Amino acid sequence: MTEWLHINKIEMLVVKAEYFYELSNSKEEININCQLLNIARGRCEVKISKFYQEKLKKKLFISSKKAIMRADIELNEKNFNNLKNNFFKYRNQSSKKIKVSLLMEKAVATSSSGILNLESDLSTDLKDILFNIPVF
Repeated sequence: MTEWLHINKIEMLVVKAEYFYELSNSKEEININCQLLNIARGRCEVKISKFYQEKLKKKLFISSKKAIMRADIELNEKNFNNLKNNFFKYRNQSSKKIKVSLLMEKAVATSSSGILNLESDLSTDLKDILFNIPVF
């Protein structure tokens, strides 16, 4: 018998991070590819954009057909620059990976072995994003 858990936190390790800068309109993004930790299969693509507005979005899309998630996160200038600087500062730490946790508004069902169960695609707001960057 499989026991089902309802989780609202997705944990993952950063596999690859890229900084994107478009000169013509000063657009800045950090694109992160992650391997899931608390879900048995799949990956998550995270796009973090710098914005200068009051209302910022933090969304997560989970596909019911493919083992992939996509997060779109907008940060204000101060938070974006702080995150970017920390990524660059610790980019040579190859022995330890950066951990990212997404706290979702909606919970998802997973089996005790970490298999995600979705009837249809899910789009949810994120309450918070946590970055655990190893210092040494």
